Amino acid sequence: MSKLRCHHCGKPIDAQDATCPHCGIPLPPAKALTPHRKFILWFVALVIFCLALIYWLPPDWTGL
Repeated sequence: MSKLRCHHCGKPIDAQDATCPHCGIPLPPAKALTPHRKFILWFVALVIFCLALIYWLPPDWTGL
């Protein structure tokens, strides 16, 4: 458990707290892998996968 300081009152808080236990101000959420960041990572992986398939499976132009 890491100890941090509240930006509003300056007293120590835990990293897992949602609000400061001393002054009650809401604290910002943890910035680990939020659902938004997970979505971005999956989207980038999907785009890279699609580009690899486009490169690996070019269209068949011999039938023209």
